[in-house]
Amino acid sequence: MRSVVGTKAVVAAGLVAVGLFTLPLLAHAQAPASDLSATIRAELLKDPRTASLSSAELDAMVSILASEAQRQGVTASDITWNPAADIVAEVVDACGDIPKFSCIFGLAFGFIGPDPTIPYILGVTSMGLVWLLAEMIHRRRYPVQAQAVPPTQPMWQ
Repeated sequence: MRSVVGTKAVVAAGLVAVGLFTLPLLAHAQAPASDLSATIRAELLKDPRTASLSSAELDAMVSILASEAQRQGVTASDITWNPAADIVAEVVDACGDIPKFSCIFGLAFGFIGPDPTIPYILGVTSMGLVWLLAEMIHRRRYPVQAQAVPPTQPMWQ
């Protein structure tokens, strides 16, 4: 008898644990329609083309879009998500304490991390190359052209 009661208790505890873990996911998936509708309305009002719509047309458009978004499982945070903000946060986290310009410069050339040594060395060597080319152009020796000497006597005589 004890093994059957113990097994039932373990199964019940397992079901409660699964329920507790899935409850936040189900609650998040069932976002309130008013929050979704408010987000959709705010996004529509950002567009200048919706200024010409009447309030009834705007309400109809919001209700249609909100019902379709709920059907597809789209939340308000999905609508307002900005990937550029995530990229900036990743850049700030990856760079550490170095200046933002140096970090962005390093990331543009594929150097990720807080050590700016390689981008600085590349910058200094490229400036050295620019200086060397400028010196070569400045000190270039142009070929000397022979000056034509006018004849003192005509050649046919």
